[in-house]
Amino acid sequence: MPMMKMLKLSEYNFTASPVMPGVSVIFPSREIYFSPEAMNTMRMTADTCPKTLDQWYELFHPEDHTATAKLEHAIYSSHEAFVSMVRRLYCGDGHYRKFRLDAFIQRDRDNRPVKLMGSETLALGAWLSTASEGDVIECGNGRVLEAVRVQGMMTLKDIGEIEDMRRENMALRREIQRRIFGASFSMPSPEEDMTGLRNILEENISLALNVLTGNNQLKALRRSMNEPALTIGIAGLTGSGKTAFMNALLGEKLIPEASRAVIFCREGEFRAAKVYYQDGRAEEVRGQELTASYMKRNSGAARIDIVMPGALIPDGLCFASTPSFDALAGSGSAALKNILPELDITAYITPVRSRLKGSDYAYLKMILALSKNIVFILSQTDLERDDTEAGKVIHSIRAKIHADIQAIREDMKKFSGLDVDVIPVSAKKALEKFYDRKNPDWQNSNIEGVVKYFARFSNEAYTRAMIYRAERISAVLEGASARREVSGSSRWRVGNITESLKRCAQYTLPEISGYVYDEVSEPEKAGKNLLSSVMESMREGQFRTKFFELEAFKHGHKAILLGADRSQSMKLFARLVHNLMLEDEPAQGWLLSGDEVPSVGSDASVMIAPADAEIAANIDWRKIFSEYVPVVSVDLARVDSGLYDLMHSPYIARLAFTDWVLAFGNAGLFDTRQIELVSHVPKRVKEFAGMNGIKSPEWFIYENYKIF
Repeated sequence: MPMMKMLKLSEYNFTASPVMPGVSVIFPSREIYFSPEAMNTMRMTADTCPKTLDQWYELFHPEDHTATAKLEHAIYSSHEAFVSMVRRLYCGDGHYRKFRLDAFIQRDRDNRPVKLMGSETLALGAWLSTASEGDVIECGNGRVLEAVRVQGMMTLKDIGEIEDMRRENMALRREIQRRIFGASFSMPSPEEDMTGLRNILEENISLALNVLTGNNQLKALRRSMNEPALTIGIAGLTGSGKTAFMNALLGEKLIPEASRAVIFCREGEFRAAKVYYQDGRAEEVRGQELTASYMKRNSGAARIDIVMPGALIPDGLCFASTPSFDALAGSGSAALKNILPELDITAYITPVRSRLKGSDYAYLKMILALSKNIVFILSQTDLERDDTEAGKVIHSIRAKIHADIQAIREDMKKFSGLDVDVIPVSAKKALEKFYDRKNPDWQNSNIEGVVKYFARFSNEAYTRAMIYRAERISAVLEGASARREVSGSSRWRVGNITESLKRCAQYTLPEISGYVYDEVSEPEKAGKNLLSSVMESMREGQFRTKFFELEAFKHGHKAILLGADRSQSMKLFARLVHNLMLEDEPAQGWLLSGDEVPSVGSDASVMIAPADAEIAANIDWRKIFSEYVPVVSVDLARVDSGLYDLMHSPYIARLAFTDWVLAFGNAGLFDTRQIELVSHVPKRVKEFAGMNGIKSPEWFIYENYKIF
């Protein structure tokens, strides 16, 4: 009998956890049992968990079939006592996740397996070793980590606190505005203020329906009042690629072709669908019951609401797939008119190699009668091929797609006078490589560019939705008046309601910079004069050089990092000296890097001061600032509170006589709000300097890293 190696528990490569998510298999029956912790991690219950080893294998991702062979070999064909592997498992919420199995195989005297005992965990090291940049993992207790690349090495960034920080930021900004800065620091109306606008809109819809009792568009608008998300409607003709695009967002072929139902999709924790039938009935399914065949059977329903974990749908948004316009020709087009009022923004799908046709213009006329919030998606870009002659490319794919984009923009300019955005995408490539995001086909599909485009609207999504709905109600009432559906005193009443709604639509919304599309590459943000230097500074290779190119450092590369929050200074220090592991540094006291700043000259050095509250009162700031340029670190998401802290700093008076820099960190943590925050920086900094009688600083925005 072969000798068995005995290991201590500490030698197992288990993920540290108070309770181990356990799994055990009994032989020869191959019955399998999971601990409650393991079932919870896999989003399963005792009823839905596998009961045998073979049923467990069915949960392995098809592309990880080698893991099945490896485990079977370890159990029956080798004499090894331990097995460890990483593969993807299909969880109870319908989403594949990467798990690490670490197990011990107990054998009898004849080396036959008796029992397998181990743990099934979301081990961070194992997950990170196979993760792509941008992948995220949930670790429990509300903690979410994202894989990021730092200096060519994959590491983890904590993004689980984003929502809490966002809410805290909004509350803090409102309080600072009210108490300190007054009206000069204007900001969008907060989400809770939209409750009043929503009540006004519902009241006006009810008043209008007293006059226009049979107006189905107003009824649709009243339904839209209950939708908390900003709704992006996917519209287009038959064969344009609407269904493929929606399935690419969901990550599977779930939505059927030629569906007559309006299908609302959003990202969420549980895989579920609720079907509303034409006769008023409703039905809900969850988990594995939600299949493509189920959706096909219910394609004639009135409405279907889908929630899908891992869907490429930004927070606060909902994508709605509408029936094809030409498929509902004749009397059906009236039904489509009654769907359009529920769409806050319309994404019109049109394929490559096809200019806008008569049916497109008829549909677009219906859309534009209600709303000018429209964007075009150029679909099926995978159909384009290079044109060659004598072995040379004379017309590239990129050039042809670029020509298609320009043609759509020209057609819409002539038709409506609108200068529309056009986003190219290959839904086919995106869906095929949904779980292989290192693949060039995934990257070339530009699906991430589409998602980033719409993610801009996540900021103040509910506010936008209410304002856009007020605009559509006004458009419906004005259309009814123009068609003489009202007369006499009723016409006067509708006119008053319309004027009231126009005032409701005048709420201030944050500016969103336009996007410029360079053929099929990822979209770049317009407004180069403001954002280009910021984006460039975030590239690690240029970070230090860009920082020390600021005018404040014209006499030498020496900086002293100040601020109320020492951790912000430590993160900036880490970026400047290319040293990201600072956990062992003292929480207080002064730190000096010496000549450790690479690529900017041997005279470069960075000093970190203690937090403002820890600095003694007798420091000669004039002498320090004569040698070191003051750099005050502030969190970009907490601009107002950071500036307020600076007003009470011990060195504020000396900033009136020297060049200094405001360094804003955490830009990368607020991807969807970055443009808004950055666009507010110049005005806020200028007003702050003027208010306090100090020299206006230069400002620098960068991305922090949080390392685990």
